[in-house]
Amino acid sequence: MPKRPRLLLDLSTSLAWRGKHAVGIVRTEREIATRLLDDPALCVIPVVYHDHAFRALELEFARSLIALVPASAEVPLPKPKSRIRSGAQPIHRKVANAIMQPLARLITAIARELIKSVPIRSREEVRQSLLHARQALRQFSSRRAPVLHSPETQNLGIVIYPQATDVLFLCGLGWDVIDWRHLSSLRLTSGLRIISVLYDLIPIKFPEFLGAPGDYYYNYFIHIIDNCEKVFCISKRTEADLKEFISNNGRSPVSTEVIYLGANLPAKPDPTEIIDLKVRERLARGRFALAVGTVEIRKNHSLLIDLWDELLADPSFDLDLVIVGMPGWCADDVIARLEGLRGFGSRVLWFKQMSDAGLSWLYEQCHISLFPSLYEGLGLPVIEALQHGRPVIASNRGAIPEAGLGLATILDPDDRAGWRAAVIAASRAPRQVVNVGPERFPNWERTVATIKRGIRDVMLTDTVA
Repeated sequence: MPKRPRLLLDLSTSLAWRGKHAVGIVRTEREIATRLLDDPALCVIPVVYHDHAFRALELEFARSLIALVPASAEVPLPKPKSRIRSGAQPIHRKVANAIMQPLARLITAIARELIKSVPIRSREEVRQSLLHARQALRQFSSRRAPVLHSPETQNLGIVIYPQATDVLFLCGLGWDVIDWRHLSSLRLTSGLRIISVLYDLIPIKFPEFLGAPGDYYYNYFIHIIDNCEKVFCISKRTEADLKEFISNNGRSPVSTEVIYLGANLPAKPDPTEIIDLKVRERLARGRFALAVGTVEIRKNHSLLIDLWDELLADPSFDLDLVIVGMPGWCADDVIARLEGLRGFGSRVLWFKQMSDAGLSWLYEQCHISLFPSLYEGLGLPVIEALQHGRPVIASNRGAIPEAGLGLATILDPDDRAGWRAAVIAASRAPRQVVNVGPERFPNWERTVATIKRGIRDVMLTDTVA
């Protein structure tokens, strides 16, 4: 009887970034993983790459990693809620805990010893079955809310040995968390199929934007091409860049498909993250331009700094500038200029970290959204702003025009006079609303539906083989 294909869902990025401010790719991994993990039609095993092996995660822990919570490093991880509602803990619960907790530890110890007698090639199946059984026992014996484990308490000892029917899905920071030389060897010896999401080829096209050696990323892209059965590209521009890279390096073509990342922020608008009431009240007036993106050379905040340095000299110009984004690569000069700008802290605000709820509120309140980036694999903030009904002025580089959906004002980022005129015109115009039906915007449900079809196609190929 043929084995059911397994989807090894890599969450290495989510583990590495747990408790940190979630950049776009981390959020993407969580959004996609949440929907794959909840699909009963797929045999999903959440894994992380650790110590030269893929290791299974407990389902409870995997769900805590991808929980779509506010992305702010200054907000501590939620502590387990107390099980005591009032007074002392009930006697029956104390007795149950006193019995079940030692029993669970005993069962775990026995299971580990029994596994040693199982042939190596079958151990991962036995281990995974025992893992799920332990999870079921834990849920049965305790009706409290799941406790968020720390990486130190999570058992990473359960190694998954890939099989020819398995598919490994990667959608995180693959160049940082995966040893691709080892993964390539593992693929060749096991027959494992690999599917990956590719966000851009900016490190190849514009190495000057990054602070790492070019061959670091070059090798990653070569491994993607040589080892992946299928590559999902987040825009037509990224797909074209990948095909150009393949041609330039004499590599065999790889199957590609375009997916647009969902633009639906997983939170309702909430201004309370902006603690200063005066600042919040000022922003509530809606007289500000919003720029969302990591503060780094590529995002081209220098253009906005130049513009507001000039525009704030005019007393009649009343449009503030709000920047949301963490500090990025080689940004010291840009940050120094930003913090030295006239009106910084009053007319020019920089939020280094902002939850999805806070960001959604800023999108709703802003007069206009600006995105002057020098190159993007997509430009999700453009789509998010449009989805909130806000007009956008954006760059014409990379895939940004695709993100504009034919609705944004598209300008060359080198056309400083054009940007200045567009910002002044927007500031003088009445508040506008971009009215577009929701079907125009990509959402995570459609994105993951496309990914699932691709995964099943690869699995079917494995089964037929």
